[in-house]
Amino acid sequence: MSLSKLKVLVVGAGGVGTMASVALERSGMANVTLVLRSNYEKVAGDGFEIESVDHGKLSGWRPSQIINAVPEADTNDPFDFLVVSMKTVPEISNISKIIAQSITPGHTTIVLMQNGMYLEPPFIEAFPTNVVLSGASYIGAHERNAHIIHDDPDHFHIGAFHNPRLDVQHEKERLEAFTTAYNGSKAVNAVPVDDIMLYRWRKIIWNGTYNPICAITQLDNAAVRRCGGEYSLIRPAMAEMAAIAKADGYDLGENIVDEMVNKTPIELCFRPSMLVDIDKGNPVEVEVILGNALRIAREKGVQTPILDNTYRFLKLIQTRLLVARGHISEPMDVPRSDFI
Repeated sequence: MSLSKLKVLVVGAGGVGTMASVALERSGMANVTLVLRSNYEKVAGDGFEIESVDHGKLSGWRPSQIINAVPEADTNDPFDFLVVSMKTVPEISNISKIIAQSITPGHTTIVLMQNGMYLEPPFIEAFPTNVVLSGASYIGAHERNAHIIHDDPDHFHIGAFHNPRLDVQHEKERLEAFTTAYNGSKAVNAVPVDDIMLYRWRKIIWNGTYNPICAITQLDNAAVRRCGGEYSLIRPAMAEMAAIAKADGYDLGENIVDEMVNKTPIELCFRPSMLVDIDKGNPVEVEVILGNALRIAREKGVQTPILDNTYRFLKLIQTRLLVARGHISEPMDVPRSDFI
């Protein structure tokens, strides 16, 4: 590891990845290389235009380096951390394969700043000698044509997803090194925790219900509630998700549904990220946000009729999006699921 600054690669330059790059760079403790795709030429020429609730207005901002493809690891100067902030859509990409050439075995710590449940096991399988950190983020940040609107503070819980091949103390040291650097700007709040799955389950109560139901209905969160969906769909779906979590060993408390329903006030007409993706015609994170939780439900014998049907409808929408984007040629090309 560098004695001066951490060497960090960020893969996924949407709102979350870009704001993570800002926090790390502004801490003075890290040099960030950010991988850009469609907006590479724009950022190379003009930089990012950022309006941030945490960092203020940044015009023409760039990290230490921008590149347009995932790089090969330098054996003499490896990446200390690799932050993954891509959306997880296994129907079109295998993230472990995408980042593999940037990973130095036994050295590079992988940081998953993504939505969903049980994202971590495939990375531990692919990189058995590397620490995997996992973050449950509550940031509100959206990117369009290199313009970032960051309107909800950068706050998240982060912890090591334990790899039984690795020493727990080593995982804790990597967690401390990352959170210290991330929090160095004093403008953000990365909170290290011992058991990250507790916080992922808490987040999925909201994210696994509002997100897909808003996507299917094309209604924002407030409209779903005003149209009667709160008691017919949202609350029962959240209760099912809480039951899955409890069966998985995480009792989130008897008031968790009330807490999560009211987390986004009805006065705030909020369009969740999955609905925004559908607005853009982009495939959505069906499997990690909903499918993985339902697989736990089947394993534990938990009945989830609302979530099962939500998943089925969302898979139909996903098929349409995949065909429209040219990822598949026929609907029958989509792998069948246990829940369809």
